[in-house]
Amino acid sequence: MGYISVLTHSFADGYNRDFERLFGGGLERYIFRLCQVIRDIGHIPEVHQLSYYEAFHRTIEEIEVFGYPYDPDHIPQAFDEMASRARGPLIYASCIWHPLNYAPGSLGICHGINWDRHNLPAAAKREIAGSIQRALDQLDTLVSVDSHFLTYCRAACTYQDPHQVVLIPNSVDTEYFKPVHLMLGDTDADKTIDEQALRKKVKGRTAYLHHGDEEQDGEQQDQEHEGEFNSPADLNAAIEAPDLQDADDSSNQKSIRLLFPRRISLERGIIPMMLASDRLLGAYPTLTIEFAGERVEGSTIGKTFEIWRKHHPHKDRIYAKSYKFDEMLLAYQQADIAVIPTIFSEGTSYACLEAMSCGLPVVAGNVGGLNDIVQDGFNGLSVPPVEENIVAAICRLIDDDELRERMGNQARQTALAYDDHKWELAWKTVLQHHLSRKARKERILLR
Repeated sequence: MGYISVLTHSFADGYNRDFERLFGGGLERYIFRLCQVIRDIGHIPEVHQLSYYEAFHRTIEEIEVFGYPYDPDHIPQAFDEMASRARGPLIYASCIWHPLNYAPGSLGICHGINWDRHNLPAAAKREIAGSIQRALDQLDTLVSVDSHFLTYCRAACTYQDPHQVVLIPNSVDTEYFKPVHLMLGDTDADKTIDEQALRKKVKGRTAYLHHGDEEQDGEQQDQEHEGEFNSPADLNAAIEAPDLQDADDSSNQKSIRLLFPRRISLERGIIPMMLASDRLLGAYPTLTIEFAGERVEGSTIGKTFEIWRKHHPHKDRIYAKSYKFDEMLLAYQQADIAVIPTIFSEGTSYACLEAMSCGLPVVAGNVGGLNDIVQDGFNGLSVPPVEENIVAAICRLIDDDELRERMGNQARQTALAYDDHKWELAWKTVLQHHLSRKARKERILLR
């Protein structure tokens, strides 16, 4: 038994200087689960991460975590320092879009392309392409969570071994995240929520982190949390947008709950979601919308969201909560529609898979790995992530009970193809093959 060292930009909550807990994002959850797999194959996981404040050393959920202060302009040097202090073979779990110096015989992970912005300068895209080629030149294996990065590598880079990039999509615990009627053992059409019964079902689930989603570079995050609205006056103009004209009286009487199970951040589509909410809340008087995700304290986008919610004319129908992971099931099962309006930087979204596994139809941005799992018109609606398209798709689902039910059932069936057990088996195979190959190389060098 030996160590395996995971290098990343985020694991413990360095954004809010709360080093005692894991940050509630998809990257952090992914690393946590990977550490469990590392234990399952008989090794000891440790995590080395960047710290936006001071150095730290903590043990969280039996995982040793080391934090390193760094200069945002010198991320490769920070990874060099982490690698020099690691006690085992290395897994580079983020920042592959930077020109890192990879230790020989290492493994890397791409959690989704985060440079998929039409207005990113061409020079920046060329630099990123060079960094990805550098990763392929130096890493033994590179795991991708969606087909888009695999295609990107094939199209923009050159590498000799077709097996060097391994596709392992993200996954979901389909036994835990499931429709309420399955959880309560009710096969009838009535799916009325019994919250107390649900709480008994989820009681005891390990609350190892707050719920959130996907990877985000720390340096980018500071820039991408810059919102479009900075005062109540700016927000009021958006709030006063004209109500929809095509919602009929019968539709207005429906009690529908939308769920936005994402971090409150720019790349997750919070701005188009807020704009869409303005119109939908005005058009459907019984509609409620829940925002279920973490915020970075003090960020511009977080402040913008709070101002918007506080001053909204329909604030009594807007809910916001940062759920613990063991509570998130309740949010899904009390919702009718999930909205995943990502505008860039998306792998195979945990939130999307969880919502689908719970039998929710999904309105999703046609971005990144979402295109791998959301089939437009079958298990959800896939749209360009702008206000008009999001509103139209949500209205279509609100106004058609049969469509919601059919897509929700098919979403559940889709999620079964992404079950956790397949993910765990795939990662065990990759790790065992990687460690065996590394051991063979070391024996050859010792001869």
